[in-house]
Amino acid sequence: MEGHKITSELLNVLFTISKIPLFFQSFLMTENLTEKIIMKIIIKIACFLSIITIPAIQIQAQESPWKIYDQRNSGENVVALLRNTSEASINNLEHSEKVFPELSLYCEQGNPNISIKINWKRYISSFNKTEIGIKIDGKNYTWLSFNLDKTGQISFQNPSTHSNELINKFKKITKLAVEIEPYSEPPINVYFDLSGFASHLEKLKSICSQ
Repeated sequence: MEGHKITSELLNVLFTISKIPLFFQSFLMTENLTEKIIMKIIIKIACFLSIITIPAIQIQAQESPWKIYDQRNSGENVVALLRNTSEASINNLEHSEKVFPELSLYCEQGNPNISIKINWKRYISSFNKTEIGIKIDGKNYTWLSFNLDKTGQISFQNPSTHSNELINKFKKITKLAVEIEPYSEPPINVYFDLSGFASHLEKLKSICSQ
């Protein structure tokens, strides 16, 4: 009886460390096995679990903040789109909810040049233009003119010398801060992780040029 008590205590510790499923713990406890054999089984299971879980963690850590959408066969005016979601949410006071703005680069039918837009996912203004502050890697804000769509939620720049300059700056940085002041509200600040932008931009250009 004393030997069984020691075995149970030992198993409880090993089960906690190795995180062996409960159904297998019950099996080991009911089988007539020596402590030495049980320990060997636990070590092998723990090694197996570490092999199948570590790669999953690594894959998740390497996931890109950019998503690319090939829409050539969709019938949409936008041929291809590269999208990045903001790192944190902002308030949508109109609907009392949190939303995540999206930064996108895209091309349209018949024009391989790249446009830029930010979908704020909330109302900004009824005017057709707005000023947006762009901060490159912690430097001071540079204020740029953007168009606003009819919904008052999406600011955009069509292909131009200014938009090309901005895109080239994106290729050299990893963090982007953006500020906008909605009508009759305090300024909103959002942040985007631009890691891997240069390689994804090349993929976008490749689709747009076909």
